[in-house]
Amino acid sequence: MNVPEGWEVKPFSALASINMGQSPDSEFVNESQDGIPFLQGNAEFGNINPMELYWVTVPKKIAKQGDILISVRAPVGDMNLADKSYCIGRGLAALTITKLDNEFGFYSLFQEKVQLDRLAQGSTFLAISKNDFGKLLIKYPKEIKEQQKIAKVLSTLDKTIESTAKLIDKEKNIKKGLMHDLLTNGIDKNNKIRTPQTHKYKQSELGLIPEEWEVVSLEEVGNVVTGNTPSTDNEEFYNGNVPFIGPVDFKGQKYIVKTEKTVSQEGLKYSREISEKAILTVCIGSTIGKIALTIKQCCTNQQINALMCNKKYYYGFVFYAMNQFLQRQLDTEAGLQAVPIVNKSSFSKLLLPCPLDIEEQKKTAKILTTQDKKIEKEEANLAKLKELKKGLMNDLLSGNVRVR
Repeated sequence: MNVPEGWEVKPFSALASINMGQSPDSEFVNESQDGIPFLQGNAEFGNINPMELYWVTVPKKIAKQGDILISVRAPVGDMNLADKSYCIGRGLAALTITKLDNEFGFYSLFQEKVQLDRLAQGSTFLAISKNDFGKLLIKYPKEIKEQQKIAKVLSTLDKTIESTAKLIDKEKNIKKGLMHDLLTNGIDKNNKIRTPQTHKYKQSELGLIPEEWEVVSLEEVGNVVTGNTPSTDNEEFYNGNVPFIGPVDFKGQKYIVKTEKTVSQEGLKYSREISEKAILTVCIGSTIGKIALTIKQCCTNQQINALMCNKKYYYGFVFYAMNQFLQRQLDTEAGLQAVPIVNKSSFSKLLLPCPLDIEEQKKTAKILTTQDKKIEKEEANLAKLKELKKGLMNDLLSGNVRVR
């Protein structure tokens, strides 16, 4: 390793004690929170619910508070700092840093994941031994204050990442509540969410709905089109400027912006053209029920049905309503087939509750779109923070950038 001035390299065995886990006898394991909590493998820890843990009255191996807990069996390398004492099973090791700042040692070990992967052994599954840990080479500044400052920068960033992730979860829970209220009750003319106490409701195939609403089939909402794949034997049909959408392009996003494949205008003639603002649903395979919107002219393969709304229905509202109400219906239609499939005819007859007033549809979609934008903004922030951390770890833990 290249070592900057004031730094040195030593094997991990010279910097820490290594305590490999060992599972306790089953007679001493319980669920009544008697003893100390038991971690068996690469479980999350720190904020884990005590009710989800086993407990041990006579442990064989214990990790102390502050130890680095690390998974030693596939997947090797998942790690965290122990927030309390734990009994550890054979899938974990507890590493007690003795010659470095503890947090600096944690980040240094985390940075050496490539070394861990190289040392992991086993024909059946990857694993790492106590001797393997001892061979890890750790580069560090000799001055403890420099170690502490590096750790402080990275831990502060970690706290920001954690708080951003919690904010995303909070915003997603808000959206979930809004989806339920708006898509089952809607908004009245006073811009208030209806309730059975303040408005009249009626029974429908999908349960109680506001009196002003109707249950409609997808074929009433718009034109349903099943995709088609142009011949792959003709190279002229592909690598053009028209997105060709398949299930692989559904990655949890609202809009499909990028696709793995594209077709040419000639290839589009042998598929079925889909307009922008169409609602796409995967109707075959393990990802059945995934839904997304198009942003431009495109085409899809035969695993996808596209719904292009008519003038009575606002695409934004229909998109959210399909997300709320379609999955259970699709699962019922697909049944217990080895390969789940819902054909165009069955798909077209699936039902949605919907206000007949298109202005109410638009108001509902606007509220949910605003909430989506909040989530997207924070997810973008989180991605930037993770990239920043990655860069800082490379710079600070190599000594390329010094913290004075």
